[in-house]
Amino acid sequence: MGIKCFICTILVLACAQWEVAMASEQIPYSVVRTLDSGVEIRDYGLLVVAETQVDAQSFREAGDSGFKRLAGYIFGANRSRQKIAMTAPVAMAPEQGERIAMTAPVARKPVPGGGWRMSFYMPAGYSLETLPIPDDPAVSLGVEPPRRVAALRFSGSGTDEQFAERTAQMLAALAAEGIPTLGDPWTARYNAPWVLPPLRRNEAMVELAVP
Repeated sequence: MGIKCFICTILVLACAQWEVAMASEQIPYSVVRTLDSGVEIRDYGLLVVAETQVDAQSFREAGDSGFKRLAGYIFGANRSRQKIAMTAPVAMAPEQGERIAMTAPVARKPVPGGGWRMSFYMPAGYSLETLPIPDDPAVSLGVEPPRRVAALRFSGSGTDEQFAERTAQMLAALAAEGIPTLGDPWTARYNAPWVLPPLRRNEAMVELAVP
């Protein structure tokens, strides 16, 4: 009886976490096609983002620091003390000296003079003109133009090693189809840290060269 209750409790908690995970607004996209490998080809429209660059020695450390800084902004650390809804996914990529928006090498290791860049996508309806100014000068606001993207989805903790493995699989699948990429891949997470790893949604992503 005790074991059954324990299992039921775990299932209830898992369902609750799933509901919380899916409650956040997700940035819209349209699926152009899905490859046999599971890689999705998507079209994204113009997106407004809040970003920050973090100097860190590891993928995890950069993620923790960047998330805390950007979460502060949307939770009210801005001039109007306005709260902004959290959206999914959260994107992160290593920076290579000068800013290269939303790009990352497959190895995802920081380089001298660079660091890591994390991005929060702003909810629909916001523009650069309507967003409050961040209190923290390390938080910047910007716009991503419409683009075509490839994405490979997977569950799990979303470690650096997992992202590297999935990124390699995605790039191999695109190469086999003769689909050219543009720039380097990046990582995307859709769930809060407390969501059980089997229920988490992670994606390796890369921009595609549209003829």
